[in-house]
Amino acid sequence: MNDPDLVKRAIASAVKVAVEESEAVGRLESVIRSQPFSDALALCFDCKGIIYILGMGKSGLVGQKIAATLTSAGTPSVYIHAGDALHGDLGAIRPGDVAILISKSGQTKEVVQLIGFLNDQKNPIIAITNDENSSLAKAARVALLLHVKSEACPMNLAPMTSTTAMLALGDALAAALIVAKNFRPENFARFHPGGKLGWMLTAKVSDMIDQTKNPTLKEKDTLRNAVVKLVEYRIGGVNIVDEGGRLTGLMTDGDLKRIMVDSDGETLDKPVAEYMTRNPITANIEASAAETVDLMENRKSQIYVLPVVDKDHRPVGILRLHDIIRSHM
Repeated sequence: MNDPDLVKRAIASAVKVAVEESEAVGRLESVIRSQPFSDALALCFDCKGIIYILGMGKSGLVGQKIAATLTSAGTPSVYIHAGDALHGDLGAIRPGDVAILISKSGQTKEVVQLIGFLNDQKNPIIAITNDENSSLAKAARVALLLHVKSEACPMNLAPMTSTTAMLALGDALAAALIVAKNFRPENFARFHPGGKLGWMLTAKVSDMIDQTKNPTLKEKDTLRNAVVKLVEYRIGGVNIVDEGGRLTGLMTDGDLKRIMVDSDGETLDKPVAEYMTRNPITANIEASAAETVDLMENRKSQIYVLPVVDKDHRPVGILRLHDIIRSHM
């Protein structure tokens, strides 16, 4: 591509895709706030069987993703290619199942041919389509309209805007079901034990710290004692406890450096209670890796060293961001 004008026109076309698809997704807000979406949500929520998603071509590929998302989020769902359904796979759909049929035109032959069987078996049909007057929309119990004006494809031929809108509607339905079913991270972890995400949800703080390394001082101990502990353990912090052994504060390497810059020669002999961070943010020994990462990072200033406590608020160790990263390597 040595023609600058060609590159410019190509980039302009790519920008047009981003703009038009984002606008199409924005228009879906009115659909999601409408009664038909609430009706579709109720059908899926009340379904005692499986939600089957059927489509053809690019719409079918979107259907596969929607089915995968619903299933991983606690709503059993299976995708069937509409052509395969017409050649025997309709046998998988049982009374009590819900069918989501996807077709931009609402007239895709193979998809429309499914309607008779589904109606005979009294399977509720949810249509995702762009034409409210189409055969699919008219036959469906609920029709969710895409409101796509045109495809972002430079030729207005390849499905781009429509498939993005279909996917967004599917994700919106999945998100609504997650809330409606009170689906929790621990539930998600059961269905997704593999990979980094699975590890983040299933690993506990106890899996990431060495409980033999638990540098601890009492409030009356001196900063000099803190220096010794920091050098001895080299894990970035020292837990400070009261006479009952419960955590009251934290002294980190960074705290000590700042103190030494502003101090006089007698500072090292002063009690740590005068300089420690009181009532620091802590992680429970049984907390998940995901919860702990959120605790350390989702704040104005990132935390790199976190005291770990048991149910009685007694320190059992110190967790560093480095420990979380290393545990998953």
